[in-house]
Amino acid sequence: MQMSAEHNNRLLIGSPSRAFTDGPVRMRVCNNIFEGITTAQRQSYETIYVVYSELPEPKIQAVHALHEVCPDAAKICLLVQMIEEPEVCEWRRMHSWAKEVLDYLICPVNAAAMTAQKRMDGAKTAEDQDKDRRIEALETLVVQDDLTGLKNRRYLRQFLPSILEKAKANHFQVTLLLFDIDDFKHYNDSYGHAVGDDVLRQTAALIRKCCRNQDVVIRLGGDEFAVIFWDIPGQQARTAQSDSDRRKSSQGHPRQTVFMAERFRQEMASTPFEHLGPKAKGSLTISGGLATFPVDAASAAELFEKADQAMLEAKRDGKNIIHLVGQPNHH
Repeated sequence: MQMSAEHNNRLLIGSPSRAFTDGPVRMRVCNNIFEGITTAQRQSYETIYVVYSELPEPKIQAVHALHEVCPDAAKICLLVQMIEEPEVCEWRRMHSWAKEVLDYLICPVNAAAMTAQKRMDGAKTAEDQDKDRRIEALETLVVQDDLTGLKNRRYLRQFLPSILEKAKANHFQVTLLLFDIDDFKHYNDSYGHAVGDDVLRQTAALIRKCCRNQDVVIRLGGDEFAVIFWDIPGQQARTAQSDSDRRKSSQGHPRQTVFMAERFRQEMASTPFEHLGPKAKGSLTISGGLATFPVDAASAAELFEKADQAMLEAKRDGKNIIHLVGQPNHH
């Protein structure tokens, strides 16, 4: 693909048709990582975009090799699907070099947002910078809840079917937790929406703390939340014995997932929500339902329905309960 010199400070490795949905692709394009590495050795690039799904295994080594040959430590931006995001986040957490140079965008992305809206000579005016910030904010809001910073319902609808397909192919379980804050409307009405928003933000922080890096935490709306617990396939072999032990529950639910959900319930009940005043400290509780694929359901819709039913049972049983499908009154 012939590109003029002024467009060559950005490099795309992979198939443009798989990376972009619209907009002018104003960058040098390489067909694979090997061609990309050779190209990056010969010329400096401001940013190198890589279609993650087209990388050879092990992917982390391919990306590291690209990083090693870049003469000026170019920014590497992986174009990932939702289901690939947790693995990339794990890389950035574990590898010091990745924290510095590695970023990602969830595909499909708009090529115009990445290229045409930016000055190709690298010098950005205040107007350019403002456009970049607005574009980044819009891309994030598509799958992110603006109040809590968690993923949103749209993300759940796209991610859950994908992770179940991956679980089916790689023979691991996925557990969905649905929960809401007991009597949240009372606190909202009594203390105001600003205090209610603060409670939701603290709740989001607490559930994140109780989950693993790859688990996906979602705010569905209002005081309703969801968590998708799943295992990164490559990690299963390294923890085979502990996985085997914690999966031996009477209802087929992974024990680690039950433990994390129960730990969160206890954290909520004991955390002082200071904005509610002295009398209300530590009085917030949650009710939730857990359902596991493929033990309890065979599809994303069925899994959501089963978890929702379990949550309603928890409400009926007196609240402040995490209810497992087929195993009522679990405290």
